[in-house]
Amino acid sequence: MRLFFEIIFSGVYIEYNWLKNEYESYYSIPKKYNELSPKEVKRIIRKYKDELYNKSTRKLKFKRVKKIQNLLDKKLKRFQNDTYNELNRYGDLKLYRFYQFVVAYKKALEEYYKEVIYS
Repeated sequence: MRLFFEIIFSGVYIEYNWLKNEYESYYSIPKKYNELSPKEVKRIIRKYKDELYNKSTRKLKFKRVKKIQNLLDKKLKRFQNDTYNELNRYGDLKLYRFYQFVVAYKKALEEYYKEVIYS
């Protein structure tokens, strides 16, 4: 509940909501004790980078995505401090998988902006 208020007060609720809907529609397959694999992360980066070029997906501001990543990172670090079980090392695995998705989307934005600036 605290994360929800932090997101609203930081002014990134619309972006968070869009990212959450994208994640839930494609990548929220409930697998217990599995984070996103490196192959899945690369696939996410490639998918959104291509869609950004085709203008078939929403282009979020990099600064706002970074802010969402920082809020999720703080929440996950709180879980890590309270968790002693190796199987549950991230506390809330669904939140960790969403965090990985946000980081992958941020990398896709980064690569897209780098190529746009250099070309």
